[in-house]
Amino acid sequence: MRKLIVTAALVAAVGYGFFNSHMRGSEPKDNVVAYSTTDEAMQGAKAKGHSTLPRFHELIAARTPGTYTVKFPLTQNGATEHIWMQLVAFSDGRFVGLLADKPVNGNQYKMGDRMTVAEADVEDWMIRNGGDVYGGYTVRQALADMPKEQAAKYGIAFKD
Repeated sequence: MRKLIVTAALVAAVGYGFFNSHMRGSEPKDNVVAYSTTDEAMQGAKAKGHSTLPRFHELIAARTPGTYTVKFPLTQNGATEHIWMQLVAFSDGRFVGLLADKPVNGNQYKMGDRMTVAEADVEDWMIRNGGDVYGGYTVRQALADMPKEQAAKYGIAFKD
Protein backbone atom coordinates (compact mmCIF):
# COMPACT_ATOMS: atom_id res chain seq x y z
CA MET A 1 0.00 0.00 0.00
CA ARG A 2 1.36 3.42 -0.95
CA LYS A 3 1.05 5.77 2.05
CA LEU A 4 0.60 9.51 1.82
CA ILE A 5 2.69 11.95 3.78
CA VAL A 6 -0.13 13.54 5.75
CA THR A 7 -1.18 14.06 9.33
CA ALA A 8 -4.45 12.27 9.93
CA ALA A 9 -5.50 14.27 12.96
CA LEU A 10 -9.00 15.64 13.18
CA VAL A 11 -7.66 19.03 14.12
CA ALA A 12 -6.02 19.31 10.68
CA ALA A 13 -9.35 18.57 9.01
CA VAL A 14 -11.06 21.56 10.60
CA GLY A 15 -11.20 24.45 8.19
CA TYR A 16 -12.46 22.59 5.15
CA GLY A 17 -16.01 23.01 6.44
CA PHE A 18 -16.84 26.06 4.35
CA PHE A 19 -16.08 24.07 1.23
CA ASN A 20 -17.82 20.95 2.50
CA SER A 21 -20.53 20.49 -0.03
CA HIS A 22 -22.87 21.72 -2.65
CA MET A 23 -26.23 20.08 -2.61
CA ARG A 24 -29.75 20.27 -3.91
CA GLY A 25 -32.97 20.73 -2.00
CA SER A 26 -31.60 21.73 1.41
CA GLU A 27 -31.19 24.93 3.31
CA PRO A 28 -27.55 25.95 3.64
CA LYS A 29 -25.98 25.51 7.06
CA ASP A 30 -23.05 27.51 8.43
CA ASN A 31 -20.42 25.33 6.79
CA VAL A 32 -22.14 24.49 3.50
CA VAL A 33 -22.20 26.12 0.10
CA ALA A 34 -25.40 25.15 -1.74
CA TYR A 35 -25.49 24.73 -5.51
CA SER A 36 -28.11 23.36 -7.86
CA THR A 37 -27.15 20.12 -9.57
CA THR A 38 -27.73 21.99 -12.84
CA ASP A 39 -25.18 24.72 -12.07
CA GLU A 40 -22.93 24.50 -15.14
CA ALA A 41 -19.96 26.29 -13.59
CA MET A 42 -19.86 23.94 -10.59
CA GLN A 43 -20.34 20.89 -12.82
CA GLY A 44 -17.39 22.13 -14.89
CA ALA A 45 -15.30 22.59 -11.75
CA LYS A 46 -16.05 19.02 -10.67
CA ALA A 47 -15.15 17.74 -14.15
CA LYS A 48 -11.84 19.63 -14.03
CA GLY A 49 -11.12 18.31 -10.55
CA HIS A 50 -11.68 14.74 -11.69
CA SER A 51 -9.77 15.13 -14.95
CA THR A 52 -6.71 16.55 -13.17
CA LEU A 53 -6.32 13.62 -10.75
CA PRO A 54 -3.07 12.64 -12.54
CA ARG A 55 -1.63 15.99 -11.38
CA PHE A 56 -2.71 15.16 -7.81
CA HIS A 57 -0.86 11.85 -8.03
CA GLU A 58 2.25 13.68 -9.31
CA LEU A 59 2.14 16.06 -6.35
CA ILE A 60 1.66 13.14 -3.95
CA ALA A 61 4.66 11.33 -5.48
CA ALA A 62 6.70 14.54 -5.12
CA ARG A 63 5.69 14.67 -1.43
CA THR A 64 4.31 18.17 -1.78
CA PRO A 65 3.85 19.51 1.76
CA GLY A 66 0.30 19.99 2.99
CA THR A 67 -2.95 18.32 3.90
CA TYR A 68 -4.30 16.07 1.13
CA THR A 69 -8.06 15.92 0.57
CA VAL A 70 -10.49 14.63 -2.02
CA LYS A 71 -14.15 15.54 -2.55
CA PHE A 72 -16.74 12.89 -3.29
CA PRO A 73 -20.52 12.43 -3.21
CA LEU A 74 -21.87 11.04 0.06
CA THR A 75 -25.47 9.85 0.14
CA GLN A 76 -27.57 9.24 3.21
CA ASN A 77 -31.29 9.60 3.89
CA GLY A 78 -31.89 9.86 0.14
CA ALA A 79 -29.87 13.06 -0.21
CA THR A 80 -26.39 13.52 -1.66
CA GLU A 81 -23.84 16.03 -0.49
CA HIS A 82 -20.34 16.54 -1.84
CA ILE A 83 -17.88 16.39 1.00
CA TRP A 84 -14.13 16.49 1.64
CA MET A 85 -12.15 13.59 3.03
CA GLN A 86 -8.64 14.01 4.45
CA LEU A 87 -6.42 11.28 3.04
CA VAL A 88 -4.33 8.77 4.92
CA ALA A 89 -3.60 6.28 2.10
CA PHE A 90 -4.10 5.36 -1.56
CA SER A 91 -4.07 1.80 -2.84
CA ASP A 92 -5.50 -0.09 -5.80
CA GLY A 93 -7.39 2.93 -7.16
CA ARG A 94 -9.00 3.74 -3.82
CA PHE A 95 -8.45 6.66 -1.47
CA VAL A 96 -8.69 6.02 2.27
CA GLY A 97 -9.24 8.86 4.67
CA LEU A 98 -11.26 10.61 7.33
CA LEU A 99 -14.34 12.75 6.72
CA ALA A 100 -13.09 16.31 7.04
CA ASP A 101 -16.41 17.80 8.06
CA LYS A 102 -19.75 16.98 9.61
CA PRO A 103 -22.21 15.66 7.00
CA VAL A 104 -25.47 17.61 6.89
CA ASN A 105 -27.90 15.02 5.50
CA GLY A 106 -28.13 12.70 8.48
CA ASN A 107 -26.23 11.07 11.28
CA GLN A 108 -25.09 7.82 9.67
CA TYR A 109 -21.64 9.38 9.20
CA LYS A 110 -19.72 11.86 11.31
CA MET A 111 -16.61 13.99 10.97
CA GLY A 112 -13.55 11.81 11.39
CA ASP A 113 -15.19 8.59 10.15
CA ARG A 114 -12.81 6.45 8.12
CA MET A 115 -14.00 6.11 4.52
CA THR A 116 -12.79 4.45 1.34
CA VAL A 117 -13.60 6.14 -1.98
CA ALA A 118 -12.89 4.82 -5.46
CA GLU A 119 -10.82 7.18 -7.59
CA ALA A 120 -13.63 7.07 -10.16
CA ASP A 121 -15.93 8.75 -7.61
CA VAL A 122 -13.59 11.64 -6.78
CA GLU A 123 -14.91 15.00 -7.97
CA ASP A 124 -12.10 17.24 -6.79
CA TRP A 125 -8.80 17.19 -4.91
CA MET A 126 -6.81 19.66 -2.93
CA ILE A 127 -3.46 19.97 -1.22
CA ARG A 128 -3.53 22.77 1.31
CA ASN A 129 -0.48 24.14 3.10
CA GLY A 130 -1.66 27.19 5.00
CA GLY A 131 -3.08 29.60 2.45
CA ASP A 132 -1.38 27.85 -0.48
CA VAL A 133 -3.63 25.43 -2.37
CA TYR A 134 -3.10 23.07 -5.27
CA GLY A 135 -6.24 21.82 -7.03
CA GLY A 136 -9.49 22.77 -5.30
CA TYR A 137 -11.41 23.53 -8.48
CA THR A 138 -14.81 23.47 -6.73
CA VAL A 139 -13.37 25.79 -4.07
CA ARG A 140 -12.22 28.16 -6.80
CA GLN A 141 -15.74 28.19 -8.21
CA ALA A 142 -17.32 28.77 -4.79
CA LEU A 143 -14.94 31.68 -4.17
CA ALA A 144 -15.67 33.13 -7.63
CA ASP A 145 -19.40 33.01 -6.87
CA MET A 146 -19.20 35.02 -3.64
CA PRO A 147 -18.58 38.74 -3.18
CA LYS A 148 -14.89 39.57 -3.60
CA GLU A 149 -14.60 40.95 -0.06
CA GLN A 150 -15.95 37.72 1.41
CA ALA A 151 -13.71 35.53 -0.78
CA ALA A 152 -10.65 37.59 0.19
CA LYS A 153 -11.19 36.69 3.87
CA TYR A 154 -10.13 33.10 3.12
CA GLY A 155 -6.67 34.21 2.03
CA ILE A 156 -6.18 31.36 -0.43
CA ALA A 157 -3.45 31.46 -3.07
CA PHE A 158 -3.90 28.84 -5.77
CA LYS A 159 -0.54 27.42 -6.84
CA ASP A 160 -1.45 25.87 -10.20
